[in-house]
Amino acid sequence: MSRPLQALDAFAVSIDYGRAHTTFEVRADGRRDPVARMHKDGAYDTAHPYRVSTGPQFADFAGFVTPFSAMSADGAEIGSVRLRERTLRTDEWTVTQHGLAALTGLPKGLNSRLRHGSPLRLIPRQDLADVLLSVRLSFRAPESPGFELTRRVGVRAHYGVRIHDPRVDRLLVLACVAHFNTYASVDPRKAVVDAIANPFKG
Repeated sequence: MSRPLQALDAFAVSIDYGRAHTTFEVRADGRRDPVARMHKDGAYDTAHPYRVSTGPQFADFAGFVTPFSAMSADGAEIGSVRLRERTLRTDEWTVTQHGLAALTGLPKGLNSRLRHGSPLRLIPRQDLADVLLSVRLSFRAPESPGFELTRRVGVRAHYGVRIHDPRVDRLLVLACVAHFNTYASVDPRKAVVDAIANPFKG
């Protein structure tokens, strides 16, 4: 467990896309310089895991993250992330961390429920919905207040995280961010990467 990363109670995540790399930068709320970096050599939809690093010049390896799981620096699995999409019912995410009750993630607030719990999801041009409507997911269990993840309004995907249970592993939260960004968020920079890397990709 990375102490600098695990100490964060609230942080923002921004993303830089490229054909040969994808990088998430983690910043403590109100701070300019990133405190952690999640990086892989490959486009956002490649199967390679992200390496999470912290410390000066990001020299301290913290662990691995994929859109479905997180592992500690020694390779031990921390937990998993799953999404259950339901066309006419509210989408449901599940974050399962070893040693902690499974956290159920549900849209919170009117905008979020419209985006992930109503027929609005069937309307074309979901990119416009992301530009106009923020999405907030609350991950909770009866035994844990969990955490909240917000996809902020804007053309470019960027996220805010607020931790309510200090036991929640931040690497697993980053896996949740990667999952949402890959499968539930529109960002025009993804289309640019797709066009550059594979112009025939549908």
